[in-house]
This record gives sequence, C-alpha cells and structure tokens, in this order.
Amino acid sequence: MKTKRLLTYASSFLLLSALSTTALLPASAASTSTQVSIQLSFNSEGLTTVSQEAVIKNGVSYLPVYMITNNAGLQLTWDKSGQRAQFTGFDKSFAVRVGSSSGMLDGKAVNIGGSPFKKNNELYLPVKFVAKALGGGTVSWDPNKKLLQAGQLHSFKGQSAAFEGTVYSVSYNTGDLYASSGGKKVKLTNLGSGLDIVNFKFDKTPKGLTVVRVSNYYGEPHLFSDEFTLLLKNGSVIRQSNLSLNNTAGKSALWTDGKLLLNDGKSLRMIEDGTGNVLETIDLPGLMGSSDNQELSYAVESLYPDIALIRSTQSGILTLVDRRTGSQTELYKTFYGDDAQKIEGTTDSMFPGDLLTFTGRSGNKLNFSYNYNNETLKYTYTLDAAK
Repeated sequence: MKTKRLLTYASSFLLLSALSTTALLPASAASTSTQVSIQLSFNSEGLTTVSQEAVIKNGVSYLPVYMITNNAGLQLTWDKSGQRAQFTGFDKSFAVRVGSSSGMLDGKAVNIGGSPFKKNNELYLPVKFVAKALGGGTVSWDPNKKLLQAGQLHSFKGQSAAFEGTVYSVSYNTGDLYASSGGKKVKLTNLGSGLDIVNFKFDKTPKGLTVVRVSNYYGEPHLFSDEFTLLLKNGSVIRQSNLSLNNTAGKSALWTDGKLLLNDGKSLRMIEDGTGNVLETIDLPGLMGSSDNQELSYAVESLYPDIALIRSTQSGILTLVDRRTGSQTELYKTFYGDDAQKIEGTTDSMFPGDLLTFTGRSGNKLNFSYNYNNETLKYTYTLDAAK
C-alpha cells in the first residue's frame, strides 16, 4: 500500500507551561519560583505543540488528560459514579479513581504515584504515571531549560468491530489486522501505513465464507479510500485484495452471478463461493486497452458474461465494455445533453465521476439513475440484439 501523506514525522510534541514553586524536580529547582514546562514526545505521525498550565500538588506534577487522549489514541469512559476513569486503546488499558493512588495498568494493580483529581471538570493525572502507561522512558529534568521531559511515548490508536462472536481490530500504528475469539488472538494481515479513518463491513456468503471489508478513508476532506477485502474460511484468510479509489468515482462490485469478485485495480478475480478457488482472472488494463499506462486502475461496478461496467479510478467515467469485441461506450455521452457532456466529460481530480449509478439489468436493458441538485433522472441503455 502506498503511503498517503507527503510528510511523516518521527514524533509529536505536547507542551504544558505553568508558574509554580513546587514540582517533581530536584530540591534546588523545586525551592525556587520558576516557570516549569512539561514536554511529552510521541512516536507517532504528525507534529502538534499545545501549551497548557501544569498543576503541582504535594510535589507531584499533573497534566490534564485531554492533552494525551488524542495523541495517544485513547478513549476515556467513566463509570456511573463519575469517579473511576477507564482509558482504552489498541492493546492498551488503564484505569484510575479520583482521589486514589491505586490504579490498574494493562490488567495489573499499580501505585500511580499521586492522587488524580478534577479541576474545571477536567481530570488530572500524575506525569510519571502517564509516561509509564504510554510506554515511555523516565521523566527527566533539564535545569537549564526548566523542563520536565517524557520521551518516546506510544500511540495506541485503533479501531475494532464484532461479527458473529469474533472481534476484528486494527492498529493504526502498525496496520496489523487481528481477529480475537474465545481468548485467542490471530493476526490476519497487514493493511499498511497511513491509516486515518477505518470502517468495517461484514458479510456471510451462502456457502459459509466470511467477507471482511475494511475501508480506510484519507486525504482532506477524506475523499480517497483504500478498500481492503478479505475472504475467510474457518477463521483463516484464503484470498484478499486492495483497491484505491476516489470516493466520488463509485465502488467496485463484490458479487456477480453467484461468484465473488476481488479487484486490485489491475486484475479482477472471480472466486468460487465455498472453496475460494479462482475461476477466472481478467486483465483490466488489457480489457480497457491501457496496458502501457501503469498509472491507470479500474473499479468494476458490474460484470456479466457479455458486458462489463467499468470506471477508471482516475476519471470516474462509467464505461460499458463489450467483453467479446472490446468495444467501449462512455455512457454519459449517450445520456446527457451537450451542456452536460461539457461538464461531466471534464476530469476533476478532486471530484471525478459522472454521477451515474447502475441500478440493474433486465434482459438487454441496462438501467441507470442520475442524481444532481436533488433531482433524480432515470436512463435506460438497450444492448444490441446480438449481445
């Protein structure tokens, strides 16, 4: 999978500043009124610097938890009493109770080195405990810079969903996708780097295969996606594919005539349900007459023995292809008037596509709809009798 961001940074920094006479510092520094900073360095993508007052109580430095939840990929939930806070992320969990120095870290009881408290409806945690919980090193003091530092903190951002008693989860940091069931956790595959917003979709085939579809939306405003499709048999991956798309240019079909379709933009494989056997492989650039263009890839919206409906993922134009003769028809040119052709025939790199949706086939008639400005128009394309 290609990296989707132009710049990658090794760490992100979170800066807290406060005036205080006491901190978790050497005695010489703690006895002097000075400006104290706390710097947290995350081994994650991006660079963020935020300033916020630190709070010092009884010689312990505290920070507000909202400063770490996003950077560390953690979700905060409270119990009904509003006193116990639970933090969860990918393979990470810890819990604290307001006013108590005892807590839980990854399932084990620990002393957190201070007593969490609320201030202005915000929870504050000891800095040293935060560093430990996030897998960082020791908290160090730089007397020249008046700086407390906790480095190499980890992010535990991930996403999970359940289907038929199995929990599927992906780490945004590593791209690893896992399935957990009955206390057993198995790595299924790696989705690569650059994960941003991940969604799951599941299907069960008539002959017992599990289809796991993972969509990763990226770019601004998340116009692009990587569509991962995995076929599982008895919990193991037997086939998989990945297709990169602009989300305005349609989707690729999963089924045709009782057969599964796996598309990577270059090769389309027809898969037998139940066995997972490859029944046919179609060279899409060859079919579209673009074999010499390595940049082009294709989404297949529908496939029949005689015809196929295919879009270039770059232009988003829906093309009718005769599988026997190779002849091609860009459908918007058939349906739209001259004015619309001028608009829809111009490739827009941000919003490619022709706004056509295939709605089904009846004999030799192909039905489509066109949605624009809250208006829905319907079109029918009639195949030649020979087809």
